[in-house]
Amino acid sequence: MAAADTAAGRLPLTGPPPAEGSAQAIAVAPSTQAANAADTGSPSETQSLFFLITVILLGIPALLVMTLLATVLTRR
Repeated sequence: MAAADTAAGRLPLTGPPPAEGSAQAIAVAPSTQAANAADTGSPSETQSLFFLITVILLGIPALLVMTLLATVLTRR
């Protein structure tokens, strides 16, 4: 139980500590930046084009199905 108490504040690392000069991660504090108006809130051209193509690709089959249903139902 004593071994668990001594390792309570340490990270669960295995092996010896890293040698001097080995690759180690460092944390860099982020610098504060002033707010800018880069995002104006308007949709981009790519989003509008994607939406248009999606509506066309989904609309054509829907119109064909409605036309076929109207043709079948009016011939009775």
